[in-house]
Amino acid sequence: MNVARSVGALCLAAVLGLSIYPEPAGAAVVNLTQIDFEFDGSPWTLGWKFSVNAPYAVDSLGVYDSGQDGLAGSAQVGLWLASGGSPIAEASVPTGTAGELDGYFRFTAIAPTILTPGTEYIVGSYLSGDLATALFGGNGTVDPLVTVLDVRYSPEGSAAFAFPSETDPGTDGAAFLGGNFRGAVSPVPLPAALWLFGSGVAGLVAIVRRRSSVSVFQR
Repeated sequence: MNVARSVGALCLAAVLGLSIYPEPAGAAVVNLTQIDFEFDGSPWTLGWKFSVNAPYAVDSLGVYDSGQDGLAGSAQVGLWLASGGSPIAEASVPTGTAGELDGYFRFTAIAPTILTPGTEYIVGSYLSGDLATALFGGNGTVDPLVTVLDVRYSPEGSAAFAFPSETDPGTDGAAFLGGNFRGAVSPVPLPAALWLFGSGVAGLVAIVRRRSSVSVFQR
């Protein structure tokens, strides 16, 4: 009986240990290795459509910082379902160097937003008075958990910060930058982890009890 209690205590400790170790902070999903060209992005909300290959927790939204020396004005960044509607997450990246610099992008934290495989999303940003750029193949890398689908931009003449519904033919795998995001694989929810470990604990305790009973009858 004491052995069974010990097994249960060890497994419970493992569950509690699992629940307190956080996921590591993610890097920028798009990482530019060189800047091939820049352009005035002021007329549009610029971004890109994408999907994820595993449940993914977005924890910050960012915007391109030409020169990596600070933003001329605050930027609005949004994350939408590709079908449209209001942003499922949004943030403002402050003027200057207040946003955290990661490569060529400045980020601000948001409440974690879970993205799921099988759904398409769009990330985009509006920043007046600063330059934008693009990812076109060989000038950057993309997190392997994310698949870039095509460029996106808002209709000219729409509100400054608007859903980037427009695209161009032949832009598969390309992105207007524009917006970016960071995050990590979404951890298994704690209740599910507890259920799995709880099942294991019950099984181990039952085995220990059966072995203890056999040992008693064999004496």
